[in-house]
Amino acid sequence: MPHETSGQVEGLRYDSACARPGGRTARTGKAVMDATIAELSEVGYAALRIESVAERAGVNKTTIYRRWGSKAGLVAAAFIERQGEVSPPVDTGDLRTDLLSFLREVRRAFESPWIAALIRETGPRSVRNDEIHEVLDQIWPARFALSRAIFTRAVERGDLPRSADPDFLVEAAAGPLYFRWLFLGRELTDDFLECTTELVLQGASRPRSSGAAHADGP
Repeated sequence: MPHETSGQVEGLRYDSACARPGGRTARTGKAVMDATIAELSEVGYAALRIESVAERAGVNKTTIYRRWGSKAGLVAAAFIERQGEVSPPVDTGDLRTDLLSFLREVRRAFESPWIAALIRETGPRSVRNDEIHEVLDQIWPARFALSRAIFTRAVERGDLPRSADPDFLVEAAAGPLYFRWLFLGRELTDDFLECTTELVLQGASRPRSSGAAHADGP
């Protein structure tokens, strides 16, 4: 059930770290993760069935339930397992280069079939999709913290004013990509990424007035 998800996800890193490399547990885990990713790519989260994952992985469904607890726990584990596919933001010492690299990484994520399937299915939080949001709530903060480092470093170097808000700038940079790709169905071209980069940099370089509202404000 959705309210059990948080506890399940917290144990996933421990489960992954304790699997003996090359052992039966590790081989089973890899087979199940690969099967989960394949199923997500083909049918999405809502239609994903533990039985189908088990059949594809060549394991008993009870093995999956015993180790990952539920579909939500299984998908969260797959996300964590595949974090290595998404590189941390580079640190070249140049904000424009770092930001453009970050946006290209976002584009690469959209090109991954299983990530694309999850993003399309997630949508605004509602009773219908609350379970998948419970999973993502455990995963996005770590990735968000890595992304905001681009702007935090720029502030520390003096490339951006102290009033710059790294969290808001991550949203301002990645938001146009989500809108163009998810809602308009248009290609994320190199030119679009470069224009987005320039727009964000121009806005970020302007000091905020003392009376400016916070990004989370009205």
